[in-house]
Amino acid sequence: MREGERRLDAFIITPEEFKRDGFGENKYFEAVIAEDKNKNEAIGFATYYFGYSGYCGRILYLDDIYIKPAYRLKGYGTAVFKYMAKVTIDENARRMECSVMDDPSLNTKTIEFYKKFNSIDDHGKHLYLHGEVLKKCAEF
Repeated sequence: MREGERRLDAFIITPEEFKRDGFGENKYFEAVIAEDKNKNEAIGFATYYFGYSGYCGRILYLDDIYIKPAYRLKGYGTAVFKYMAKVTIDENARRMECSVMDDPSLNTKTIEFYKKFNSIDDHGKHLYLHGEVLKKCAEF
């Protein structure tokens, strides 16, 4: 989503750090890969990690979703997002959470994507899915 936010400069991590932190011995995040099974090609990914809230317990924090430009607006981002809601439930977390830059001049597509799940808070910066909204989102 950083590309949609026009914040490519926000990527300061090196590929080596990313590999170490997500796929090494001491993982700090998890990742899922979206693929086009007809072409046997990776077309996107989501990164996430689990945290804890003192008032609701375990949460899944969705850090990023990326879908290759040629595959956007075809339902892949929605499928990944819904899959992450299912992971949240399957891992006994009570809430899925992520943040979005609330500047419509930079981030209109991302904001609209999240709005379709009726989950953006009043300030448009945080997305929370929990309870029945989370369960509905996790349905395929």
